Amino acid sequence: MVSPAAARSIKNDGGSSSSKFTLIVFSITLFLSASLMFAVQPMIGKMLLPLAGGTPASWVVAMAFFQLSLLFGYMLAWIMSRFETRIHTILLVCCLTAGFLFLPLTTDNHAYIIDEKGISPFSVLLLLTGAVGLPFTALSTVSSTLQRLFTATGHKDAKDPYFLYAASNIGSLLGLLSYPFLVEPLFDLTIQSTYWRFLYGGLIVLCLLCLSFAHKHVKHSKNAETQKQAEAPSTKDHVYWFLLAFIPSSLLLGTTSHITTDIVSMPLLWVLPLGIYLVTHILAFSRRQFFHEKTLYDVHPIAVSVLFFFSLSFLAQKASWMNVAVLLTCYFFIALAMHTQLAKRRPDAVFLTRFYFFLALGGAAGGSFNAFLAPFLFDTILEYPIVAILSCFLNPNFYKKGGDKSLLYAGFCLLLAGFVLKFLAQFIPALDFRLMRQMCMVLFVILVLAYHPKLTALFITLATVIMAQFPVYDLILGKTTLLTERNFFGVMRVSEKPPQVAVSDDPRNQSMMSKTWRIFTHGTTIHGFQVLDTDLKKQYVASYYGPLKMLMEMYHPSDIALVGLGAGTIRCYQSGDQSYKMYEIDPAVVRIAKENFDYLKSCQTERDEIIVGDGRLEMQKREDDKYDLIILDAFTSDSVPVHLITKEAMQMYKQRLNENGKIAVHISNRYLDLAPIVTKTAAEAAFQAHFLRQQEDMDRLQASNQWILLSREGDDVQSLYTAGWLKVSAGNYSLRPWTDQYSNILSILRK
Repeated sequence: MVSPAAARSIKNDGGSSSSKFTLIVFSITLFLSASLMFAVQPMIGKMLLPLAGGTPASWVVAMAFFQLSLLFGYMLAWIMSRFETRIHTILLVCCLTAGFLFLPLTTDNHAYIIDEKGISPFSVLLLLTGAVGLPFTALSTVSSTLQRLFTATGHKDAKDPYFLYAASNIGSLLGLLSYPFLVEPLFDLTIQSTYWRFLYGGLIVLCLLCLSFAHKHVKHSKNAETQKQAEAPSTKDHVYWFLLAFIPSSLLLGTTSHITTDIVSMPLLWVLPLGIYLVTHILAFSRRQFFHEKTLYDVHPIAVSVLFFFSLSFLAQKASWMNVAVLLTCYFFIALAMHTQLAKRRPDAVFLTRFYFFLALGGAAGGSFNAFLAPFLFDTILEYPIVAILSCFLNPNFYKKGGDKSLLYAGFCLLLAGFVLKFLAQFIPALDFRLMRQMCMVLFVILVLAYHPKLTALFITLATVIMAQFPVYDLILGKTTLLTERNFFGVMRVSEKPPQVAVSDDPRNQSMMSKTWRIFTHGTTIHGFQVLDTDLKKQYVASYYGPLKMLMEMYHPSDIALVGLGAGTIRCYQSGDQSYKMYEIDPAVVRIAKENFDYLKSCQTERDEIIVGDGRLEMQKREDDKYDLIILDAFTSDSVPVHLITKEAMQMYKQRLNENGKIAVHISNRYLDLAPIVTKTAAEAAFQAHFLRQQEDMDRLQASNQWILLSREGDDVQSLYTAGWLKVSAGNYSLRPWTDQYSNILSILRK
């Protein structure tokens, strides 16, 4: 590394090598600071998940926390900018040094906050403040401070340092993307935290090196004189900065919630929307224009319309990777349109710290709106279309009279194509044109709406009002919603589907269609259902739980622990005199199960107990409890809380089992193949795994399902094999077992 004295010598030579070296040092320093900022976010989020019950909402709150910390950091940088440039940088180094004293990072020392206050957005916020608040806030002051310092170096580009913001965002993007693809698969959390601390210390040294390039004669008085000469930003500019930062930030968290709730709350899916957010910053603030502005503003209302329709499709059907890709693409164009305007409205460099403060203010407001206000204001995800509407008002085309007529021409061509396909279907019955025809109709509506941003905003406004008054969920699926509730853990619905006329001659189909169903859903995943006009004792095998009846009849367990209550269906699985301890993290689920379904009313006994809290953490506290069977059925929509299936969790479960006790793990999942990792990790605690897959059975009201039963090595399990269970050997898999410090979701994604 070049010493400060040598750096000054090179600088004083006045040659081009000095300018290049100055730019290189500043770029590396900004790159490192940004990488550290965005690598720490998924790392802390992963540390947080076991303490917050594995819910995707914990990441949304964490994102809001990081945006608030960024705001505080930019505000601190703005305040420090009142001092002379070199003193400003020295204060930055002092802040970084203070943050270094709180390293290495860990959430364990602050877990008592959630223990005392329970799991909520505010307890998570307090925990994060204690764990990473000071180091992250100090990091967030680096970018604007060093860009200001760069203006005092005499470099040929010193008058316009905003290009360094794009370089900083490249570092942010690489730091973010390296986590799920490089850092997480290779290192456990302890090693990650150690390396992060080492690089943080290196950043302090680099900031001191950058300081050596600043000219000593640059004084605060000169800076003040320059500010007087430059045109000061107006109040309108400040409002636009705020709104243009608010919208991409709010949509970032809205998009993240949509794609993580029904897949899995993991760093890979956390970083995709955040990575797009950073890419749009890079493109908008780059010196090169990658998208023509007119094209971008024409595409923006199309993206808003598609985002609106596809976000509704999450209610009507199960999430898919195609839906995720479409939503991310729409988010890209909306965020790029907002950030491009933001870059165009940037002020003179002397107001740089103020500009970044208002960017952070808008970002923090957008994140806080989604994380803290929206769950209290709306019982469904209404903030998503509302913010999309707001973005239309900021499209410059909104204030023009006409729109792009080519969109109307293309739309009516699609409408014509739809009629042609309907006509052809009469003559070619072997071909089913319905899907193509439906796509033509949907695209026709989208293109007509996108003709003008005003039309897009008007339609989505009307549709949102209708959604608020008449739940679109009912209209799409033909149900009647009895209850909708939203809290930290997501949106839950209880609905009824009335009897319908069967459309086939199949007696089973006619029987099923003639019944009234009460259904409990979280996101798009069914948590349980009950056929109201059927004897409860004859239908308790409903849902995903057929294998449990088999296990009850084989082993007649007396003391049972259930992690994940749902509608309470499992409680009616019994063989003889049994007692259940039911662990449920969400108090709303307990209330819904008691008030809207009959399983607990009909089957619960005085010996049963419902414990509200994270299943693993609560079971760990109850050291005297012993069980014949532990059932793990804890789902947050269709995702799986990773901390329930780590090596440490398995070892704790083993301590809670009686001599011949067993563990039943429900591993049905649309996106993850959990069998290999459960088998491999359980083997670390000396468990043998047995696998059963059951297909849908309409006669028994049973959905397709997959289960793993874990037994101690040496237990007699011959009856399992007779019943169709398969022995699974851990040696068949080359996966690394998961621990509280290490997990790798990429390794179990379904191909």
